[in-house]
Formats: sequence, structure tokens, C-alpha cells
Amino acid sequence: MTGSGKPSIEAGEDPLAGMKLDPYSGEQLYRQLYGWLKGGILSGAWREGDLIPSENQLSDRFSIARTTVRNAMLMLVNEGLVCQVRGKGTMVTHRPVSHSIWNFGSFTDLARAKGKRPVTHVVEHRIEDNILTLVRARGLQSPSKVEWLNLDTSWLSLELYPGIELNDFAEKSLYGVLREEYSRFPIRSEIKLSVVPPSEHLIKFFGTNPAVPAYICATGEVLDRSDALVERTSIIYSPRVDMKFATSWGNLSTNV
Repeated sequence: MTGSGKPSIEAGEDPLAGMKLDPYSGEQLYRQLYGWLKGGILSGAWREGDLIPSENQLSDRFSIARTTVRNAMLMLVNEGLVCQVRGKGTMVTHRPVSHSIWNFGSFTDLARAKGKRPVTHVVEHRIEDNILTLVRARGLQSPSKVEWLNLDTSWLSLELYPGIELNDFAEKSLYGVLREEYSRFPIRSEIKLSVVPPSEHLIKFFGTNPAVPAYICATGEVLDRSDALVERTSIIYSPRVDMKFATSWGNLSTNV
């Protein structure tokens, strides 16, 4: 079941099978339809490049007004899940992205290892109390657009890294600079997870989505092999990022 109470749609099934709109539920019909269509897209029932049913098809199938369908489609468009192509119809643009939340390694290295072109936009670059605060939006370039995946903030000591503020981090990898210019090699991180509300910066890069009241934020310290501090960092993740978590339950031989 999804958080909305609607059953999940398995890939390979007819995405419309079992879909029902309830005019007495108290939820507007266009929002119900939007929820079903979004569920089909996120589950992979409709994949990137697929055409979802047209306004006329959905209107006829569920005996609802075309304006109801149009409102649902508009919500999907605003979320970047679909686009409307003249002469073709409404096409799925969503592409699931897999990203390991515990991996605080170089985003540039990770993206290139996956055969993707990383894109960085420097949102903020300021120095206060001998600390460089660097805020960057990170994403992957596709043929038609940039898919922004996270907004990360690094706090870097200018005592540890004199002159680091002179680098253009829209073009350079931060961890590449740390390795090559300062011989600092990030090895591991200690993080805590929290949620943060939408902000001007998050809305700018991730868009608006009434169904996403907050974002996952991973805050922590990045350490080298000797457990010396490399940087303090905070990463806010786009809702499109597929989170993976690893847990350890201790020694399996221990009696509980």
C-alpha cells in the first residue's frame, strides 16, 4: 500500500486495472486521478518515454470531465513527471535515480562512475570567522534538462585549507581539490538524518510539490583515515532520489 492508502501498481500490470475514483471520498477527483497516475509512473508501470492515456481516454474510462483530467495532468507536469508533446500526447519524463545515502564520497566521482555528466551550480560562497561556507546544487545532465538531486553545504576551515576559496567549484570537484592540493582523503562519515521544510533554494531546484511537505537532510562530519575532520557537511536530497539504507543488528551469534 502507498501512503495514500491506494494499492501499489506493479510494473508490467495494466496501470489502469483496479483504478477507481470515489466521488464520495471527500478527496477531489482530480487529486485522486493524479495520485493513481503518479503511482503508476513511480512504480515503473509507465517508464520514461511512454505515453500515458490521453485526456479523452481517461475522461471516457472514468466518466469524468476533461477539465478534471487536465487538472490532474497539470500536477504531473508541474512535478516534472510528464511533459506534453504536441502531436503525440503526454509523455513520461521521470527517470528513477539510485543513490546511496551513506556514501559521502565525491558526487563528481560517483556520477562519472555511472556514466553520467555531473552538473554543479554554486548557490552560495562566503567566508565568515575563517570558515568557507559552500552551498552547491548537484545534478545530472540529460539530453533535455538537468535533474537536480541534492543541495549540499560544506563548511571548510581556511586554517586547514588556505586558498581553497579561490577555486571555482562549479567546475572543480571539492574532493578532487582536497585530495590533489591538500593531500586530504575523505574515507568515512558520521551522519544524522532529519527533515527540513521547503525553502526558496529547495523550491528553485526541486520544484514545488504539495505531496512533499519536507525533505530528508543528512548532516555530519567527513573524516579521513586517522579520523581527523575533513569537512562538516549537510546534504538535502531531492524526493526523486532513491534512498538506500544499511543497518547492522550486531553480532548474529549473540543470544537475544
